[in-house]
Amino acid sequence: MKEMRTLGFTERESIQAIIDLMRKQRLPIPVGQVVALELVEEPVSATLIIEDNDGKRTPIQRSAAELAASLVNFCIERKVRLPSTGDKFVEVIAGSLNLVIFMAEVPGGRGKMVRRKSNPTVSL
Repeated sequence: MKEMRTLGFTERESIQAIIDLMRKQRLPIPVGQVVALELVEEPVSATLIIEDNDGKRTPIQRSAAELAASLVNFCIERKVRLPSTGDKFVEVIAGSLNLVIFMAEVPGGRGKMVRRKSNPTVSL
């Protein structure tokens, strides 16, 4: 049996995820305000547009692998449980970033059954 899970992220969550990982990795982030997040579907990538106080806009490019790492880190920081196994990648679906987790082999069948001991009644 195979399983695929998809977690969708709002624009705000996507921006926060990208910036959080960049800070964690100590990558330079221009001073200013994020004014846009531009997503590309094929190949998946994103560009953060940061505008400083003088109106100068600086683009920050992120690849699909960097986006996937950002979204996984975002989930971990917020204690969202993710399977440790499986391929994790990003897709742009309906204009938003989605973390897709594909597990090739999922154990099937029913889990271990727990048998309860019967409680005998005493009659007088």
